[in-house]
Amino acid sequence: MQVYESLLVPRMFTPWAELLLDELAVETGEAVLDVACGPGSVARLAAARVGPLGYVIGCDLSPAMLEIAEAKPPLDGSGPITYHEAPADRMPVDAGAFDALTCQQGLQFVSDRPAALAEMLRALRPGGRLGVAVWTEIDGSPPHRALADALQATVGPELAEGFRGGPWGFPDGERLGALVSEAGFDEVRVSTHALPVTFEGGAPQLLSMLAVTPAAAEIDQLPDERRRQLLAALAAEVGDGPIVSKMTSNIVLARRP
Repeated sequence: MQVYESLLVPRMFTPWAELLLDELAVETGEAVLDVACGPGSVARLAAARVGPLGYVIGCDLSPAMLEIAEAKPPLDGSGPITYHEAPADRMPVDAGAFDALTCQQGLQFVSDRPAALAEMLRALRPGGRLGVAVWTEIDGSPPHRALADALQATVGPELAEGFRGGPWGFPDGERLGALVSEAGFDEVRVSTHALPVTFEGGAPQLLSMLAVTPAAAEIDQLPDERRRQLLAALAAEVGDGPIVSKMTSNIVLARRP
């Protein structure tokens, strides 16, 4: 989790959190629910936007993620944040309590997406706004595609496919929008965005992100020679210096009727 916080949050999740909150137009005094909040990347920035007259609640299944979130100091001028350990389809919040709801890169991991979206609808007040971000296909994230290719070449297709099917496992923007509509939301709009991403430490730094994936245990057990082969294969894909590239995400915006 510390690797997630130090490596991925500043490079991947904070810039996208700012964009999601901009798209959702979160304002002073609002109540915001952040679903699958992780270490508080969106929740903390939302709290700064709503200020002391508003508040934020974050829900996540991971106690380790929530421990990191709760340990972070608030940003200047922030409203209060409360965190709950809870699944996306059963959140301990009142119906109709929120002006805005965010879910950044979490819906793809939810087993029952219609149930989770129904719960999000329940939590929003009439006219409340939904903002959900989900990565597009892995080809829209060239560094991670290169990492998947290196895994396939040196470790095997099963591990590589597991990596591709994790964060990038629900890339269809049209289907995402349809699910939101089917859940009962109005004014559903899906757009695709790209933001820059930099791994200044190059291939070794990018490779270290495997520590926060389901592949971590298998990678830890690789012999030293296979690890060197994996790093060499990745470096052959991305080069020897800093990696300057992009990531691409679908963002769906909608309202509760």
